[in-house]
Amino acid sequence: MGKIVITGASSEIGLSITGKLAGLGKPMVLHCFKNSDTLERWRGVAEIVKADFSQREELDMFIAGLDDVEILVYASAVTDAGLVPQIDEESLNNTIQVNIFAYTKICQALIPRMCSKRSGNIIGISSVSANRVFKGQGVYAGSKAYMEAFTKAIAIEYGKKGVRANCVAPGSIEAGALKRMNSFGMEEIKQVNSLNRLGSPEDVAEVVHFLCTPASSFITGTVIEISGGHLMGV
Repeated sequence: MGKIVITGASSEIGLSITGKLAGLGKPMVLHCFKNSDTLERWRGVAEIVKADFSQREELDMFIAGLDDVEILVYASAVTDAGLVPQIDEESLNNTIQVNIFAYTKICQALIPRMCSKRSGNIIGISSVSANRVFKGQGVYAGSKAYMEAFTKAIAIEYGKKGVRANCVAPGSIEAGALKRMNSFGMEEIKQVNSLNRLGSPEDVAEVVHFLCTPASSFITGTVIEISGGHLMGV
């Protein structure tokens, strides 16, 4: 039985994905960047690995420890924001290393093994920002646009060898910085969604779970947006 690898598993969205995919009954590897405390309930059930993907040595060690992976959910992300002239070199490098380079290198390592078993499933957690850029999100949005294009390339190149690859693009999800926003800002965001509410990490996890089941076996090279109709008609 192949393993499930979830990167960025200690985030709110990552935790929801972990809880949902645990029901598949497959061995799990849960990656976190710093805070592994939120993953304590899974210790003994899943393998927990701490690694800073912005550091090449730690990334290489993480990749070297992967074996027999059937499903990869890449939920790691640097979300640094800033207007174009304000983006410092460190932030730029970290975003590229985590959002682009690490995702690419992990996929490169896993695809040959997936092809040999003719069974592989890659899911990248993207963002609606990949196609709707907001002020201060230039680098982050660009990194997510890369993720979507690269994931589609995997689907095209390796579909005949049993590998599926898709992205899930959350929009206004009540997690992270958005969860800490004041009520006025929250209402403004709700108003640009057709459903007039925020989504939850569980909404994202449900779609990821669907992509890991036989019901999605004919879906590849697709970006599924979970945004409540974000900015439709605006």
